[in-house]
Amino acid sequence: MASSALTTGPSLLRPRQRWWPAGPACDPGCIESGCLQWFLPMATLFFLMAFVNTVMDTLKDTLVITAVGGGTQVIPFITVYGVLPASFAFLLAFSWGTQRLARRHLFNITISCFLCFLGGFALFYPVHESLHLGPLAAWLGPRLPLGLAGGVGMLRNWMFTLFYCASELWGDVCLSLLFWGLANETTSMAEAPVLYPLFGIGANIAQTLAGRTMRLAFSGAARARAGYAARLQAMLGLCCGLCLAIMALQSWIAARFRASHAPPPPAGARAVATFEDPAPGDSSSDEEGGAGAGGGSPAAMSLGQAWHFLRQSPQIRCLALLAISQGITSNLLDLAWKHHLHRLATTPAAYSAILGDTAMWTGIVTGSLMLLSPTLFARLGWEGVAKTTPRLMLYAGTPFFLGCIGYNFWLSGTLNGPMALKTLVMLGALLQVLVKGAKFSLFKPAEEMVYIGLDDESRSKGKAAIDVVGAQSGKSASSLLQQTLLLLSGGQLPKTLPIMALFFATMLRQWIGAVTVLAGYVGSEEAAQADAKQPAGSEKGGVAPSPSAQDLGLA
Repeated sequence: MASSALTTGPSLLRPRQRWWPAGPACDPGCIESGCLQWFLPMATLFFLMAFVNTVMDTLKDTLVITAVGGGTQVIPFITVYGVLPASFAFLLAFSWGTQRLARRHLFNITISCFLCFLGGFALFYPVHESLHLGPLAAWLGPRLPLGLAGGVGMLRNWMFTLFYCASELWGDVCLSLLFWGLANETTSMAEAPVLYPLFGIGANIAQTLAGRTMRLAFSGAARARAGYAARLQAMLGLCCGLCLAIMALQSWIAARFRASHAPPPPAGARAVATFEDPAPGDSSSDEEGGAGAGGGSPAAMSLGQAWHFLRQSPQIRCLALLAISQGITSNLLDLAWKHHLHRLATTPAAYSAILGDTAMWTGIVTGSLMLLSPTLFARLGWEGVAKTTPRLMLYAGTPFFLGCIGYNFWLSGTLNGPMALKTLVMLGALLQVLVKGAKFSLFKPAEEMVYIGLDDESRSKGKAAIDVVGAQSGKSASSLLQQTLLLLSGGQLPKTLPIMALFFATMLRQWIGAVTVLAGYVGSEEAAQADAKQPAGSEKGGVAPSPSAQDLGLA
């Protein structure tokens, strides 16, 4: 790494240089360029969105798994028959909205829909038993195979099923699509290695505080369902207030920062889903006198045309494989752990409290890794950072599956069974903390950097398709496998663990292979931007000419 670039500049940079090395993959110049003026608003926005996400994510599992007629076997059915259709419906609506609405309006409309749902759920939760379909479930249960008990539970507790779908969509839509779409429009490739990991500092502080809040809120409600209902309503009321704050802050950011760092759209093409409002009646976005054919903008693509367009991009194809592999492996690991957690914590309050502790420690670990991530990007390169999460899951998750298999086939029901179950759950919680920490602090920023090098059309439609449908398609594929295995095993989830472990390891290999392919494209983009910054025939401050992708560790 060249050091001469660090010998000058404001004193603000000096403490940062001790932790974040300079170099083409981690350019300190972005701190001098004024990007700090919107770093705090963006980090605050991520804080608010992540707090809501942590609360919803904790409650969705508690409600579905601990409900009467529920359990972990319900999750595969909700994923396929609830979350996946909801994801496709949102993709259709978002594709329609990107052609007609400015991004800031689309953002606030989406948050408003979640706000209305959360308020309605909090209002009707105290009477959910009278609204649920208990008589229908009692009639269907004896008439269907035991392997379909999860489907019956999904129908019976339909309110909790809707909440589960809304929680999954909040993570995919609000965090992955809306926030990172906003960040991609306002961040250059040079700024991304520093700012993208640091954006998550606010999110991880939020996750830590939300996890602690959940633990404090529900630790004393173990004996009284009425007390649990009141505390759940209070948490959802807090989320509604945060939704209002999210919309206000996003409107302020969109009004002040008009995607000044985003690459310009291709000549003659109309910008899609940007901060700016579409000009009413404007038939051309070319400011150079209508250089396009006839001076008119191209017609909006249909969903089928958009899919065909996205398939032409090798980066989009690799990102889709990443999303699918991530969805499958995360779903399998979560299901195995939550099944054993339910056997240890049987009440909603106890289950919520443990999940709250897990979320709190996940926030602490993720925030710590984010502080180190600029150094990791500089030392390991994009490829090394992007492979950290799947390698951790492969080398730690596979032994966890083996431990689950050993407990269920040899230790369950013995004198050592309770201690073995508690140990297994604690180790699974530690694995969850490490995997999610690596995913959100290292893999997610690395994944988002790929979008920066794409054109505006691929960024907008490709990100929507991958973040909303791609990840859920992976979870749905995993859930279909689980449903098949449950039918074959008579509804006994422990009997399906060996095949789940084999599928888990196979998809992680696919994930690592896709990262290897993407590394070549990221390296080319980094090298091109480095060449563009270096003046022809000159060397600045004794720094060597622009390095190649191999020198950056990205090839």
